[in-house]
Formats: sequence, structure tokens, C-alpha cells
Amino acid sequence: MNYVEYTDIFSREDIIPSAGIKDNLLLFDTFNGINPLEQLSNAISTKIYQRLSLYVTDGECQLIINGQEETIGKNTFVTIMPENTLQIRFHNPDIQYFMFVTYPKVSNQIYHETGITYSNARLSLRHFISPLSSQQLADVLQIYKDIKRDLQAPDYEFRNVYISSLLNALMIKNINIHNYNPLPLEGDSSSRQYDVYCKFLSLLNKHAIQQRTVQYYAECLGISSKYLSFVCTSYSKKNASAWIDEAVIQKAKAMILVHHYSLGETSEALHFPTVSSFSRYFKRVTGITPKDFANSKTL
Repeated sequence: MNYVEYTDIFSREDIIPSAGIKDNLLLFDTFNGINPLEQLSNAISTKIYQRLSLYVTDGECQLIINGQEETIGKNTFVTIMPENTLQIRFHNPDIQYFMFVTYPKVSNQIYHETGITYSNARLSLRHFISPLSSQQLADVLQIYKDIKRDLQAPDYEFRNVYISSLLNALMIKNINIHNYNPLPLEGDSSSRQYDVYCKFLSLLNKHAIQQRTVQYYAECLGISSKYLSFVCTSYSKKNASAWIDEAVIQKAKAMILVHHYSLGETSEALHFPTVSSFSRYFKRVTGITPKDFANSKTL
């Protein structure tokens, strides 16, 4: 049984962004007759570690965010914070939208430059949906077009500074549209510790199918298991072991409900020695057996 999951649905080779910098900032839109949501909708429900900002200007789409179905209509803006589970259930064929995807390091650089801090622990696993007035839509669309234009243009002196200033302005506008107050960060986003935290999440998303020990990820990062758990707790109030359990269970749930794997196939795909050991692990983490979960029909 060969289970295939893209570790980053936004960097799939067959999904070409309108503009961007790989693993930093990606822009997607329908302005040239391309519909990235169509391609993204083929991906299974998967955890994302980026911040997604989607502006729908016409039509409608349905997203499942952490198991919660949300309908996003015309002139609506949605922000999905990192660590959410995302699946695209439906969208109109003629939907029109533009979308920013910012990776953790870029997002936190913007927060730092604008004097904004936020709590990973208190804002993660959240999403915000707000209507857009005509003026708000015009403002954010102009910023989007300016960033896209300069990303596509030949390099010039101070280009990165100019793009950074535009991203800062966009972040402020987005916060004002959603009208939420940034919260104190649980750790320093400019520190080496935060780099370790982000790299751990990336490794986890890629290797959780096969690797379930803190020691494995600590060795990949060249640090001790104790230090890795300390860093994770500093930024998310969850230690490394809890993160690993959550990632494994999320993949197991997707296999069972999305791919319709049997418990035996799921156990094998996740490299458990027996179905019984997988069932015990699943129940320890979730409180229910995988069989009961499969019967519940919900992520």
C-alpha cells in the first residue's frame, strides 16, 4: 500500500503560482484564466503551516477548516492561520479570487517590522471571515497587483524593501478588516528557537508517516530531544511528542475517511507493526478507537 501525500499543497509542481518566492511568499489568482483552487481541490485534507489570505471577488467556494464547513461568497475575505487542516470541498467554475500564502518566517518578519506580535498558541487553529467593502477590496487588490508586478519584474535595487513595505501595509489592512487584536507572542519570533520550531513543523509534515520519535526530529535538527520539546512548548504550549501524535493521527484520519483505507491498510501505511498497536495508539491520543472514528464520518 503506497500512501502519497504532498507535504505542502501550495508547492506542488503542477500548481503554478501567479508570482512568488518559493517557500516564502506565493500569490495565486484567476486573472489569467487559471484556477488554482481547482488543482488544490484534488489534495486531501491536510494540515497547513502557512498563513493563507483568500479574497473572493465573485462566485463562491466551500472550505472545510478543521472539520468546520465554511461558505465563502462574493466580496468576502478569509484568513486561515497556520496549523489548520484545510480541504476545498466545492467552488463555482467561474469563481474569481486572489490569494496570498505567506510562510512562517516571512509572516513573522512582517509582524516584527510593523511592531505587531501575536501568540502562536492562541491564534493558531483559528480562521477569520469578513465581508469586504468596495473600498477595502480596491485597496487590497491594488496592493496585490503591485506586489505581483514587482515579483514578476526583473530585479532592481531595493526591490525587496519595496515589496516588504507593501506586505506590511497589507497585513495592517487585513487585521483592520477582521478587527481582531494581535496578542503577545509566547516566544521571540526573530530568535534561532523560532527557526528550530518552524523547521520541526516542516520535517514533521514530511516524515510523520514513518517517524514517531522526538529523538528522530531532534537528530535531524542537530539538537537534543529535551531542547526540541522546550522550543515547541515555548511557541505552542505543546511539547514535541504531542505535536508528533497530532500529526500522525491527522494523517490516519485522512487515510480512513478520505482515502477509505481499512484499518489494516492504515496501520501498514503508517508503519505500525500490527493493527492492534495502531488501534492502541489511536485510542491513547484521541480517546476513541479508529473503528469508532471511522463510523463517526467526521474529521
